[in-house]
Amino acid sequence: MEKIIFDTAPFFAGLENSFPKIYTTQDVIQEVKDSVSRHLLSLALDSGKIIILKPSRNSLETVKRKIKEVNDFSLSETDISVAAIALDSKPCVVFTDDLSLQNLLIILGINFTSVKLNKKAVVSKKFIYECKYCGYKTKYNNNTCPKCGGNLVKKSLSLTRDKNF
Repeated sequence: MEKIIFDTAPFFAGLENSFPKIYTTQDVIQEVKDSVSRHLLSLALDSGKIIILKPSRNSLETVKRKIKEVNDFSLSETDISVAAIALDSKPCVVFTDDLSLQNLLIILGINFTSVKLNKKAVVSKKFIYECKYCGYKTKYNNNTCPKCGGNLVKKSLSLTRDKNF
């Protein structure tokens, strides 16, 4: 049977009582701050329904390597921890509305489902950063264009195109 792994969104949606066991990370638990969600989370933790996992070093390294390959540096430490425990827990399903995390899960071959959004990532993407003024492109998000000083904007590419990045 697949393990159920929660990112933060399912806790905000009150889904913690929909499954007999839920796996998550301490980072996710710390992101749940509103009083209603925190109360429901506390009840589920007290009942033993929620199991907090710590990702293995190997999974963390794999996840961080994949993030570098696709140049998606917008993923938070919480996102990274969720992806890493999912890698450790295969077969599993990750519940998340985070499209960047969904993209990473596709690349890692991990099943996921959206919580509240009516859309979810369906193809894996690689990202570049492009100056909105002069068109300069780079793999790295420095926020400022080294050519003209303009703002760099995150752009997605298909993994099969633009192999120079």
